[in-house]
Amino acid sequence: MAAIGQTLTRESYDRLSSELNELKKQRAEVSDEIREAREQGDLRENFAYHDAKNRQGMLEARISLLESRLDDATVLEAGATLEQVAIGTSVTVKRGNEDRERIYVIVTEDELDSVDHGATADSPIGSALMGQRVGQTVKVEGPNGPINFEILKIS
Repeated sequence: MAAIGQTLTRESYDRLSSELNELKKQRAEVSDEIREAREQGDLRENFAYHDAKNRQGMLEARISLLESRLDDATVLEAGATLEQVAIGTSVTVKRGNEDRERIYVIVTEDELDSVDHGATADSPIGSALMGQRVGQTVKVEGPNGPINFEILKIS
């Protein structure tokens, strides 16, 4: 789970804001379902009532989480260059003695499915790169042993 006060890409911020707006619209629907289920009588065995209350709880929890993330987030605009690897940055690396360069995008868990070559800050590669600078070499434990990555560019 992403930390409060994190850096988000503009795309992630906009996507989470959109999700928050949609969830807030669902509040009235869920409240109506609870009211209608209450009118059916005995609540002890009223599946519709318990289901709606469970959905309401999950809805409110997600709304609260999104509000916290968005209120405390720093938005990294496209094209920004940073001195250190952070969430939202693209990191160009060279693996060991290979000539081929690779680019990893450090993202939140929420963004992982929406980017190519994404790595979360919690992943082995992401955690090794976080906070590092151009020119540094990091060691990542791979399935076949340690792998060294030289940081060539941060954007």
